[in-house]
Amino acid sequence: MSNIIYTTPDLRGHSALVREALGGWEVSAIITAQSGYPFTVGAGFGNNQSGAAQYEDRADVVPSAARNVRTGGKQNWIKNYFNINAFVENAPGTFGNSGKNIMQAPPLDYTDAGIFKNWTFRDRYGLQFRWEMFNALNQPSFSAPNAGNQISNTGINVGGSEGQITSTGAEPARIGQMAVKVTF
Repeated sequence: MSNIIYTTPDLRGHSALVREALGGWEVSAIITAQSGYPFTVGAGFGNNQSGAAQYEDRADVVPSAARNVRTGGKQNWIKNYFNINAFVENAPGTFGNSGKNIMQAPPLDYTDAGIFKNWTFRDRYGLQFRWEMFNALNQPSFSAPNAGNQISNTGINVGGSEGQITSTGAEPARIGQMAVKVTF
């Protein structure tokens, strides 16, 4: 995460028109770049036979298969975020041998920005026009892929959507707002 703020000079030595039109502006941005959060590949059929936390089984890893996480272009990895054939249903009586949180969801990158115009009256009163945009560049946010409960003992995608991203993430599309702030 990084932020930037730039304020134009107040242009006190210039005419009132130039001062009011060009002076006293602020531009700000907050840039967020995060790696994706971890997630677990589940098997989910209750093979652990413990009766506790049923459908919380983890898949078994196929040692010879590559996971192929987020390969190719965005259109490819939305439909095939990871190789579902690298995992199979956990063996009966076990909780699965894949580790917890061994995969990482898509990264989250977005920029919030604002433009502000400041006016001062009698050195004591202030007026500020604010225009703020959240996710200003309208960068898409993706959720983690479907990764549980449908890995079968053959590794086939039983549910039809395992390994696919089927929803958007937490960061919404661009949102803008305007306001006027008075200080005294």
